[in-house]
Amino acid sequence: MRKIFLILFISTVHLVFGQAEKQYISLAVGPSFTLDDFARTDINDSTSGWAKTGVALEFTYAYRLTHNFGLQLQVNYSSNKFDNFAYRDALDAAYNLDPDSPDTLFVVESTSNWSNGGLLIGPYLRFPLSESLSWDIRATAGFYGVSSPDITLKANISSGGTLEDYYHKGGRGYAFAYSVGTGFKYALSKYYLMLFANYYKASVKIKDVSGWDWNSEPYETSFKQDISYISVTFGIGYFF
Repeated sequence: MRKIFLILFISTVHLVFGQAEKQYISLAVGPSFTLDDFARTDINDSTSGWAKTGVALEFTYAYRLTHNFGLQLQVNYSSNKFDNFAYRDALDAAYNLDPDSPDTLFVVESTSNWSNGGLLIGPYLRFPLSESLSWDIRATAGFYGVSSPDITLKANISSGGTLEDYYHKGGRGYAFAYSVGTGFKYALSKYYLMLFANYYKASVKIKDVSGWDWNSEPYETSFKQDISYISVTFGIGYFF
């Protein structure tokens, strides 16, 4: 009987401590560098997002199933300003191409940013480089929400004419998103110092976009926008 209890005790201890330090939670922050259509500033291309470099925030929970393989749950957020100056310059150039038309100067104001974030889950691979340093590769997919910025356009006509302000109230959309990334974790006691680079991609339809045009006529529309950016984040994690 004692042998049975001893075996059960050893097995329980092995099970408990065998599961130790297989999980971690982390919080990281850093710049998000917009790419492709999301960063494009072409007034003749409706896919242009005019999004500038912003800030990314990432929360991660990870569970290691084997020595090198595990699963991650990631909650991430990115905020990117609308490029007011680039949009203003593009409007000025477009409206002043006709020499017979009076010069028009624009003012562009945005009171909110491109905001996007979601919940992603997926596998990761862990490659120990030393007792303290490891290299991770991860891929996740999930659900993303996107909000477009509120924009106001003001026009000053050299001939003295006036145009009413153009209001563009941002909308929202939801879509499938995915991410791939890689980075390093350095263990200090029960903590990790972490440096990661992640690529995020989503194609979303922004709905309920409304406002008033140059003639103060209300409008409502929707549009498609590709969201893509690379985040480079530094953070701290706690493993247990």
